[in-house]
Amino acid sequence: MKKTHEYKNYEEYVNYQLEKTNDKVRQKKWLGPEWQLKIDIFTDLFKSNIELINDKKSGLCLGSRTGQEVVAFQNLGVKEVIGIDLHEFKPYTIKGDIHNLDFENETFDLEFTNIFDHSLYPEKFSSEICRTLKKGGIFILHVQTRKGDKYTEVEIEDLQEIEKLFKPLKLIKQNNISKKTKLIAMDVEFIFIKE
Repeated sequence: MKKTHEYKNYEEYVNYQLEKTNDKVRQKKWLGPEWQLKIDIFTDLFKSNIELINDKKSGLCLGSRTGQEVVAFQNLGVKEVIGIDLHEFKPYTIKGDIHNLDFENETFDLEFTNIFDHSLYPEKFSSEICRTLKKGGIFILHVQTRKGDKYTEVEIEDLQEIEKLFKPLKLIKQNNISKKTKLIAMDVEFIFIKE
């Protein structure tokens, strides 16, 4: 993985990432014209793995912005699901840090993220996911293999790095994500289980 930015300290990284999430123009778009469209896109993406998520009761979406993926999981029957982001967007997203999750060990039986590329410390990010996922829990990861936006912190140079990074989770599925819209930049899906 290739790092794209250098920071004086962690606070500088957080403030840089908050520029995007705090942007009022983006917020208006996310909560307005893109709101239902993204819910529909996430619902379709998650439905392709319904056999893996249909018995899940508690979920966490990391980097969920306004919470469309949270709503998608709720629509598919995961009732106790919450999102975290650096900026709170109630009722679906609470304030949280992907590198230091404020949850007990083995809290969730389903976790999802599509902001891996925004992680400053991928090893810490992955260890927090492994720590908070219950045994038998499913972790769904969407990544992009193309160059990201200006807020991208790591670029994936080899997809095999992902499987190694998320050990001790077991990779059970990897596939390409179809390009239905430009709203979803991710193009590869990984699904892991905690044995």
